[in-house]
Order: sequence, then C-alpha cells, then structure tokens
Amino acid sequence: MTAARPFQPLIFGAVADDLTGGLELASMLVARGVPTTLSIGAREPARIGAAHVFALKSRVAPVGDAVRSALEAVEILQSHRARQIFFKYCATFDSTPAGNIGPCADAMMDRLGARQALFVPAFCEMKRTVYQGHMFAGAQLLSESPKRFDPVTPMTDSNLVRVLQAQTKRVVGLVDYSIVDQGPDAIRVYCERQHKRSPLFIADALYEHHLSTLAAAALDAPFLTGNSCVAAHLPPLWLERGLIEEAATARLNGVDGTAAVLVGSLAPQTTAQLDRFGAENDVFVIDVARAFAGHDVSAEARQFAAASVAAGRSFAISTALPQDRVDSLQSAHGRLDVASRAEALLSEIAQFIVFDLGVRRLVVAGGETSGSVVRALGITDLEVGPYREPGFSRAVAAHPFPIALLLKSGKLGSVDIFASALDDMRRPILQEPLLTRWPAKD
Repeated sequence: MTAARPFQPLIFGAVADDLTGGLELASMLVARGVPTTLSIGAREPARIGAAHVFALKSRVAPVGDAVRSALEAVEILQSHRARQIFFKYCATFDSTPAGNIGPCADAMMDRLGARQALFVPAFCEMKRTVYQGHMFAGAQLLSESPKRFDPVTPMTDSNLVRVLQAQTKRVVGLVDYSIVDQGPDAIRVYCERQHKRSPLFIADALYEHHLSTLAAAALDAPFLTGNSCVAAHLPPLWLERGLIEEAATARLNGVDGTAAVLVGSLAPQTTAQLDRFGAENDVFVIDVARAFAGHDVSAEARQFAAASVAAGRSFAISTALPQDRVDSLQSAHGRLDVASRAEALLSEIAQFIVFDLGVRRLVVAGGETSGSVVRALGITDLEVGPYREPGFSRAVAAHPFPIALLLKSGKLGSVDIFASALDDMRRPILQEPLLTRWPAKD
C-alpha cells in the first residue's frame, strides 16, 4: 500500500476577476518555474499545484455576486493553507464607481484579517504605468486613452486613488515613486506608519524594477492586489526563501485540428488583429443590432462556419461593430444588455463549432467573452503554458477532449497574433524556467 503524500500548503493562491487575466497570471508563474494550476469558477479544483489561480467572471457582475464568488474562492484557498492570497484585476483598473475592485478587496481583507493592502495595477511592459497615483497608457493619461470608450467599464478618471476611494469605506493612500525607489524596507515602514489612517495604498510604478521592489515589500503580506506583473516577481523570492525547492520546466501538449477565432472585444488592437487575419482567412461579422431586431444571426454565423470548415479554411467570427453603432445600440438597449447579447451569441456559436464542426484550436479575444465561451464549452480546468509576451498565453483543456486555447485581452497581442497562435498550438512546449528579472530589461 502506497503511503499518503503529506499535505502541501499553497505558496500562492490567486483570485482573478476574469479568465484572460487569470490565464495571464498563471502563465507568468509557469514561466518562472512554479507548478501552477488554474480552475474556472469558485469551486474545489480538480487538482492544485504549488500555486493556484481561480478565474472568475466577476469584473462587471453585480457587486453582491462578485463579492460572494471572491469569498468562495478565498475559502477554498484558505482550506489549502495558502501562504498569500492575491487579488488580480486588469492593468487599467477596469471597474465602475460601484466596484468591483474595492468591494471585493474589502471583503477579502475582512475574511483574511488583513490590516492593509497594496494595489499594484501597473503593467510596465505594456507602458501601463502609475505616477503620483495617476494611471498612464503610454504618454496618455488613462482618461484620455481609448479606454475612456470601453463599452462596459469606461475609464474616465486617471486618478486611481480617487477611483478606488469611491468603491471602499476604507481610506485610500498612495505609495509614491520616491518611496518605492528607496526599496522594500522603506515601503513597509511607510505603510506601517500610515495603516491606521489609510490601510489601502495605490502604488506608483514607472519601471519594471519598481514592480520587483513592490513584490519584495509584500513578500510576507497575507494579501496583495494588482495586475499579474507584480506577482511575476515573487517566484525568485520564493526560491531564495526555500519556499520552492527548485524551478520546474514548463510543459504543454500541442493540439492539431480545425482552427477558429472568436472576437468579442471592441479594442482598436483587436480590430487591427482581425483585419490582418482576414487578409488570408474567412471572417464573418455578426450585426448585433439585427439580433435585437429578431433575426437569427446565430444561424447565419453557423452556416458561415460550416462552409469554411468544409473548404478546409480557418475562420473568425466577430461581434465587434464600429464605435458609433455600438453607442447607438447601448443607447437603445443598455450597456450591459448589449454586452450580454454579444457574449451569448459567441458562446452559442462556440458550442456549435467545437461540438459539431470539430474545432480543436481556438483563439478568443476579449476578457468577458473568453469567460462566457469557456463556460459554455463546459471547461472547468486548464493546463497552462508559459507566458511568452503580452496577450500570448497558451492553454489546453483536456475535457471533454483536448482543445488548444489562447484567451486574450482585447487590447493585447501583436497584430498577427491570431494566425501565429493557431499555428503555434500545433507544437508542444518544453521550456526551462526564466529566473532572471521579469522581463529582462526595464
């Protein structure tokens, strides 16, 4: 009889407010050599690694639902004795004045008994930086960037201290870059001195080494929040502490078969990616306005997909419309109703192309869309490949049969990512862990 393996506490447990963000986080940890598992929804996972990520669909859910699912995930992580719990949200702090970043963070802090928390949304690799508490997208303030037109979470205020303060009863402070520049000890001392007055802290980060410094400052904190990038700096620290004995090689199987792309994002970068893909592949754009008028646009898309597969061609189906038409639809039917209708259409089409047409390589563009599609396919756990570049994180779902996936945020990825990802999915991955600074340069 084989002896039972000793219970291994989790080094790191994460709660992500959407699927693409959760996959990005898991892939960064995998690239660092951390055995990381990812499950979808707040339920006991089929298996659990040294780190585990719960990918929820809570970013724009009703506040009560978002808080409830976050706490359910935290409860499971606590049952596995997670050393640290991380709340992952978008680098552009996507939320509304009602939440859900603030309410979820408050609830998790209460459950964990955490006195304070850092908020580190910066994604310096993509030039999403925070200076004096203000978010920048490259040289633009966030409120002056295309994010101000986001169909679900338009970001019209760049002052993240003010944005977060509107969502929480706790007082929000700032750890500015001058303190971050002084190192981890200075950050910890500052937060300790301020925690009674302002237990929540937006953290400035202009360069990658700022993220590394903030990760070191929060290494022993029970609770940390931010974008994936700050968490990517933790694994080398775990190795130094002996929390991980050695870094693991990243492995992911290749999958061949029919290929497709589903697009629910309205981001300008996704529009450029779809245009590039359409130069050599079939593309069908669903007119969501016709769906509201009672037309069976899903049947039209399914017919298009079947014809493309019969011809042996890869294809894309999109619900993205020009901004003026989106504005008109939202005025007529409501912002969330339009988004929900588009997600429902793509989810229905995903079931058809996977189960009826045999699609086995699938790219989905859009965080909310990705969550809806994967749930519609009945996928609950993913094998995660290593992070390669912004927007490029491969995964494989084993159930109900192997399906290769790339689930990406609308604003990320190179212009040729759709075709390159579908081709790359055919090849297995075997990659040694990256243990230098992440990424190599500021």
